[in-house]
Amino acid sequence: MKLFKPLSFFCLILFFCSYAHAQNLELNFETSTNWFGFDGGSFSTITNPHQNTLNYSNKVGRLVKGAGKSWAGAFYDVEEPMDFITNNTFSLKVYAHKNNAKLLFKVENKANASINYSIEKTLTKSNEWETLVFDFSQIPSNAYDRITLIFDNGVVGSGGLNFTYYVDDLTLYRVGDPLPECPSNYTGNAPSTSQYELVWADEFDQDGILCHKNWTYDLGTGSQGWGNFEAQSYTNSEENVYVENGILNIVAIKKGNAYTSARIKTQQLFSLQYGKLEIRAKLPTTAGTWPAVWLLGTNNPEVGWPASGEVDVIEQFQDKSVNISTAHWQHDGSHASYGLEANIPNPTGFNTYSLEWTPNSLVTKINGTWSWEMTITNIAAFHNDFFIIINLALGGNKGAGTIDPTFSQDALEIDYIRVYKNNQGSFTLSHKDFLPKQITVVPNQTGWLISNPNNPIKRINLYNLYGQLVGAYKPNTDNYTIENEQLTNDINFIELFYGQQRTVFKLYKSN
Repeated sequence: MKLFKPLSFFCLILFFCSYAHAQNLELNFETSTNWFGFDGGSFSTITNPHQNTLNYSNKVGRLVKGAGKSWAGAFYDVEEPMDFITNNTFSLKVYAHKNNAKLLFKVENKANASINYSIEKTLTKSNEWETLVFDFSQIPSNAYDRITLIFDNGVVGSGGLNFTYYVDDLTLYRVGDPLPECPSNYTGNAPSTSQYELVWADEFDQDGILCHKNWTYDLGTGSQGWGNFEAQSYTNSEENVYVENGILNIVAIKKGNAYTSARIKTQQLFSLQYGKLEIRAKLPTTAGTWPAVWLLGTNNPEVGWPASGEVDVIEQFQDKSVNISTAHWQHDGSHASYGLEANIPNPTGFNTYSLEWTPNSLVTKINGTWSWEMTITNIAAFHNDFFIIINLALGGNKGAGTIDPTFSQDALEIDYIRVYKNNQGSFTLSHKDFLPKQITVVPNQTGWLISNPNNPIKRINLYNLYGQLVGAYKPNTDNYTIENEQLTNDINFIELFYGQQRTVFKLYKSN
């Protein structure tokens, strides 16, 4: 699989336990989007000109309000009417250069503009990213399939800096239902081995949606069908991706003349360099399905593909009795690849696929039996961090073949995915900016200073990498320092209680 996807990492690892559930819409600008300007509004996707800790995205949307235009804006059409029975809240990151800019956020019926509902909010900041939240719990029941954004509605624009606005990370979700708790033992119940130490895993032991600390989603159709003219549109709907009876199900479904499926990833959550990746999986059997479990280099936004490197651990095209392991990289300015087919002992059942990655080689195995190997000693791409992607595509131009005309649905099933390390390489846990903005966590000479000037910190629980409680503190102050001596591992969990709220994040032992 190929992906042109930027990402970003930083050392402090943050996980905010919010109150979102059943998200049915999540839009960013890392891949091409179908936003359109109107009435003098010019909309484009650009490299984030104001990248900082409030917004680490590589790409954002830019809306310019043209000279002499009062009602200029942009709109986005969704494939199906938005679900306001399940969901009731929009959030959106915005950036404006002028003080007190306003944003009119409207949803409407694209076939009948008289069916609409809107909320206007005033930005509280200028020259800085902020997140606006719009409460749509009172929206009348109707079919809404268009999102419209208008900044400074009724104010005549100039086309200049003060009428240039940026947007990112638009999400529709539900407020009121907490996310299911991820297992307290972060690495599940997977065993370590005499050769490797377990550092990360998802055992998929909890039914429902995915653990938000482990996975995020790619959505939509991407650019030119994710670069391969694939037929499916990716969603985060529970009919396309869910956990049931200890199994992750990624389900491709035919809907009329269209197809939906899912692609999940550890982007900005986990990456590895060297070690062992192990997946127990059952692959789909229908013609035209294209399952894959693969790694992509985290330096992709800087160097692009294939220079970032790619390793396909599981990939299957037309022949459903074989698995193809492949590496992609750049050699003398051109795409280079090396792959090999291997028979799957039980093509219709579960098998264990693994990648053993050292500074010298990549080796894949099926049920412990060698299937492919490649020397990488002098290939720079494979000496960087990579993140994990799991997806089920349909069709395309890379070998999956024609989709069975009788296709209705099929699934890629994952029992577990585990990452082990030995004394080589490293791994990284990270996230974007889920920590509430009033809370700061910064290193000092002896550890990490946690501050919350708006609300005293009532309690701090400290957990090790395996979810075991190793410390409990009741500072009842605005700030508290977690000393390095209190941190038992290089990576630790901090559970923070303040007011009636709870936040969980991870941090490294500082040097």
